[in-house]
Amino acid sequence: MLEQFNSSQRVQELTGRVERCCCRYCGSPLEIKRITFSNFEDARLEIFCTKCDRIEYGTEPEIYKCAKYFVEHYDFNWYTYMDENAQTQQMTIAKICDILSWQNRLLGFMNQDGFAVPLHYDKDIFSESLTLDDEMLDALDAEEKG
Repeated sequence: MLEQFNSSQRVQELTGRVERCCCRYCGSPLEIKRITFSNFEDARLEIFCTKCDRIEYGTEPEIYKCAKYFVEHYDFNWYTYMDENAQTQQMTIAKICDILSWQNRLLGFMNQDGFAVPLHYDKDIFSESLTLDDEMLDALDAEEKG
């Protein structure tokens, strides 16, 4: 069984995912780690997010950006029965990543190696923006003049 988890084919698959994917929870890069599950010396290779400190299979960065944009700009919360906080938001983004990945695989846009078709999307939509109200604009104008 252990050989299956450390076979060269699995290592190649994990390496490919680490090179192209990011964490579904925080968007950080992933790495491969040897994880020990008990006091036994047996260990297996897994994809790991060091920022979240969790085993994570990852998602395509474009899917993460879409999910994050959706959750933040539409105030979407999958876990309505939980307190709204940063952890709930991360969990919601991860859930939307799962949904988008499932849809893209079902429609044939993705396969096990990532996107199977060229992507055409507006990258500017994911750029950072700031919303200012009139009071904030007046304060900025006063600061500039003063």
